[in-house]
Order: sequence, then C-alpha cells, then structure tokens
Amino acid sequence: MLIDRASGKSPSPLLDEIELPTPLNEVDPLDLLPRGVADRVRAAQRDARMLRNRLILGKTPSPLIERPRASTGAVVSLPRKTPNMSRQLEVVDVVRETHDSVSIYLTEADGSALEFRPGQFLSVDVVIEGERLRRAYSLASACLPGVPVHITVKRIQDGRVSNYLNDTIAVGDRLAVLGPSGNFTVEPRAVNARDLLMVAGGSGITPIMSILETVLRVESGSRVTLIYGNRSWDDVIFRDRLEALRHELGGRLLVDHVLERPPEWWTGEQGLLSREVLESRLQALNVEDDGMLRYFICGPTPMMDAAHEALQQRGVEANRIAEERFTSPEARSGEAGSGKTELVLISMGGHEQGIQVEAGQTILEAALAAGIDMPFSCAMGGCGACRVRQTDGDIRMEEPNCLSRAEREAGYLLTCVGRPLTQAKIEVED
Repeated sequence: MLIDRASGKSPSPLLDEIELPTPLNEVDPLDLLPRGVADRVRAAQRDARMLRNRLILGKTPSPLIERPRASTGAVVSLPRKTPNMSRQLEVVDVVRETHDSVSIYLTEADGSALEFRPGQFLSVDVVIEGERLRRAYSLASACLPGVPVHITVKRIQDGRVSNYLNDTIAVGDRLAVLGPSGNFTVEPRAVNARDLLMVAGGSGITPIMSILETVLRVESGSRVTLIYGNRSWDDVIFRDRLEALRHELGGRLLVDHVLERPPEWWTGEQGLLSREVLESRLQALNVEDDGMLRYFICGPTPMMDAAHEALQQRGVEANRIAEERFTSPEARSGEAGSGKTELVLISMGGHEQGIQVEAGQTILEAALAAGIDMPFSCAMGGCGACRVRQTDGDIRMEEPNCLSRAEREAGYLLTCVGRPLTQAKIEVED
C-alpha cells in the first residue's frame, strides 16, 4: 500500500471489491465431504423428498423436464405441449345472409372494437368432438369507425367448422381467434381517385365486400366495378347490401351478377365465371385498362384461374392483380411429405433445434408440438406469417398458398403447408 501510494495509486473505496469469507450459515456441510460421498448423500436426499411428496403429501413430479435453451449448434429434444396462442372474441349478433351462410358479429372480450385492415381474415379455432380445428374466415364489414365487425361463414359440403358455425353459433358465445392477418388488402386514402375492378365467386365476396365498401366510403373520387358469380339468385351473399350501396353511390359502384342457374325472369349473364364469360362481361361493361387499373379477385380455384387467363389475354401485368385463394382443409391430402419421419433443423435466434416431423405432419405442427415458439397465424397457407427460409434439404408445400414466385425463388416456404421429403434445415428470420 505504501509503494502504491508513493507511485500515485490509491486503494478502491468500494468494499464490495474486497473478497470476504463466506458466512458460516451459507456453507453447505456436504461441501466439506469428499465429492463422491457428497453426491451419494444428495441423491439419497432427493429420493427421500420424492417419497415424502408421493406418500405423505400426494404430490407427483411433472413428467416434463425443463431443459435450458440450446447453445449455438446444439440439437435438443423438447417436451411436447399444445400451443394456445388464440384470444377470445364475444359474439354480439348473428345474421342469416342466405340459406347456407351466416354473418357473425364480434367484439373483443372487453367490448372494444376489433381492429383490422379491409380484406383481412381471422383464423377461428373451434373444438368439435374433442378435436381442435382451425379455419380462416374473412372480415366482411367495412373498415370504418363505428361499423360493427363481422365474419361471414358459408356452409360447404363436408365442412366440419362451417357447418358447426352455421348450425350452432349464438349471441353470447365466444370464439377463439388469431389475427386479423392477410395481405389481400388496401390502404384507403381520401385523396385517392382510382378505378378498381373486382371479380368474386360465391363466398369470395367476403373480403371483396370489405375492400369495396371501405374504398368507396373513404375515397369519394374512386369507382369500383364488381363482377360477381353465384349458383342462383338466392345464393348471392350481401345481395341487398350491394344493391343499397349501389343506389347510395350512384355511378361509382357497378355490380354485374352472373348466375349459373338463374330464375325465369333473369336477363343478365348466365353460366360459370369462365374465361370466355369474363372476357364477354369485360367487353359488355366497357372496361378499359389504362395501365393504372387495379384488380382484386377471390373465389373458387377454377374461377381464379379463368380470371388470370382473361386478364393476361388483355395484357394486364401480374403486379396489378391482387388475389385471395380459399382452400378447404377437408380437401387437403396430407400426402405431400416423404411418408416417413424426417429430421428438420430449425435455426432461430442464433440457436438450432431439431424436430422429428412424422408422416402426415407439417413442419409447423411438429414444431409447435415440440414446444418451439414458431411464428404462425392462419395455419392454412393464406397469410404468410409462418414464412421461413429453406437452407438445406427438400421440402414440398401444398398448393395453393400465398407465396409469390419471387419468394419461392428466394428459397422461402410456409411451414404450415410444408412437409419434408428429406432431412432439411430452415431458418426463422427476425
């Protein structure tokens, strides 16, 4: 200390830098024994505690072992658990739209309004006969302050969830949902003055209706032409709502119905929305493409393909066409994988974890079952929330899904519809 002071140094005034002896009451007596003896004594103590808990207190240990987060490069096996990321919405009204479709009006559980963007959807979870099922349903209401928010569900053949909701949903029920999510949307601005052409088939009107009404009410200088195909006049969802809106807005909304089985008094277009019918309607409606016209299409896959063909024939660039494809989980084969269990390595946050994807499982299903907190929303390939980058191996996705051609070429895939054909690696980006 004298030498340090002579050279200009002085001791630290902080006492916590001085290493003090451990207090006797904090010393474990077993640490004074040889290590092997101490380990055997600690094991005996643990066994005694377990017997006491089981026989006297009636407690049983958890079957799951909590494991530390893996270090970089490590592969760990995680406990299986059932994820539950949904929240509850309150059903405040139920309106029958047609004989096979129903609108379900919803608020947040605290009574506040549900926030969304026009054209987005909710992923709805229901439990039927003990099985949790998830389906995506579009929000069909205008995205405006004070407008009641609803999804509209059309009954489909063998559709377990759509039939369940049509038959049983009631005011006061609660629905477990994820979202809203989805990129089939617009950002309405009062200064806009644009022309939009929309093609809808059947229940494909639901997101179209939200976009259509929101744009027309916010953008007083914009106009919308809607070509809408249905089986019959009684199958037209929002028929009265569209007519009332057309009368209110005058020439800013043009609605053109196409019916497969029209009534006797019908004078409009008949048939399916095929390419030929769409081309005929575009000509009859004097739709001219000035290079700025934007298109929104939603409906059954054959109608979507026909619309793309008709627009391509007219020279419409793909980047001016927005689409939403409805898919039925009941129609999915689940046979896109290799047919056997495959190892998939998941790189996320600087760590790597391995999961076993069983035959028939998607990567998302296997990851969530293993307790990995993977991003997802609709779980149906429609929103892109579960997008990851494939870095190795061979993975096949079920079609259709929402990934663009550019995203596929960049190596992206959707885990909710992706199944490995070989051992593979994926990267979850921040």
